[in-house]
Amino acid sequence: MKKLRILHVIGGGEFGGAEQHILNLLSSFPKDALEVGVVCFYDSAFAAQLRKAGIPVAALTRYGRFDLRLVSGLRRTFQEYQPDIIHTHGVKANFFSRLAARGICRTLLTTVHSNLRYDYVNPLAYLIVSLMERSTRRLNNHYIAVSDAIGEILRKEGVPPQAISLIYNGIDMGPFRQRERRADDRSRLFAEWGIDPDAFVFGSVARLVPVKGLSFLLQAFALFLQENTSRPYRLVLVGDGPERMTLQQQAEELGILPLVTFAGFRRDIPTCLHAFDAFVHSSLYEGLGYTIIEAMASEIPVVATNAGGVKELVKPEETGLLVEPGNARALADAMHRLAADADLRTRLTAQALQLVERTFTIEQMADRTLALYHALLRDMPTKQEATSTGSP
Repeated sequence: MKKLRILHVIGGGEFGGAEQHILNLLSSFPKDALEVGVVCFYDSAFAAQLRKAGIPVAALTRYGRFDLRLVSGLRRTFQEYQPDIIHTHGVKANFFSRLAARGICRTLLTTVHSNLRYDYVNPLAYLIVSLMERSTRRLNNHYIAVSDAIGEILRKEGVPPQAISLIYNGIDMGPFRQRERRADDRSRLFAEWGIDPDAFVFGSVARLVPVKGLSFLLQAFALFLQENTSRPYRLVLVGDGPERMTLQQQAEELGILPLVTFAGFRRDIPTCLHAFDAFVHSSLYEGLGYTIIEAMASEIPVVATNAGGVKELVKPEETGLLVEPGNARALADAMHRLAADADLRTRLTAQALQLVERTFTIEQMADRTLALYHALLRDMPTKQEATSTGSP
């Protein structure tokens, strides 16, 4: 059987959930069934990780942020690669790829990882990206929603239900199941971060951007510290982004900066999770939440905000504690419950691990995506059907 040629397109300037999704997915596909490649608009950490994994990368770095010449650059790349499916991620990749693919590739697929309204808080920026996205949707064949919450947004925006497939993000469980390394990893990172060996550590892994709600997490930790003095407590934020200086200043104003570690961007996330006693996810919106899945796989108890697709992972009082977004008081109370109740932590982690193993593995994500590729190519719509589903 002829191998399918699949080309993924993404901005790739950051290394967030969408980038991790692509790396996980492409590393898991059977090599005898697919030839895969990635087009990025930046030659950054993500492109380096793809190359390290042996995945071909084309970095189109000569164009400006919204340079219309990118259409011709993409067309040349598409003509050279001759993909059976172009699989896009993110507004910029969606917009330019849909314009560039006409007459070269009939099957365009988009994975929707997040809600644009929260990705672009500036009203003018949101208006522009919304127009870019919706004006080209008629050129797209199909959508993958990473959660039912994302699928519901697409349906409300007029995308036909039959043009949407729900495929949950999945992770490679192996790096997060190395329990024998936990004590050594914890000891080494505590020394690196200057943390008391007896401390209880709350941790979070996130880009330092407004949608992650980290200002509320800092407020919650300050409230928690006012009411919990029985042992040392620390908060570790793993990740980087434009809000770092603002968050550090906020921590200083709250009087908690000495107890907050800004660990910066790191690739050793499984190791970092071994240093945490509880994982706190404070997003104002989240498509699903890769880092929550990773914490659950590592048997770290989770408190999270009921934002977007998070509730599909965090079942209240079963697989974690759930609070409303933007509520520092509720977040502090949930953090107190986890810190104070070892039996609760044990129960939540056991049930969360079962959920991840049942639903959120990389193998399940890869199998369902591959099945969708075959279905899309097998069931190419007629011209009449294509018009009704917004396909080219």
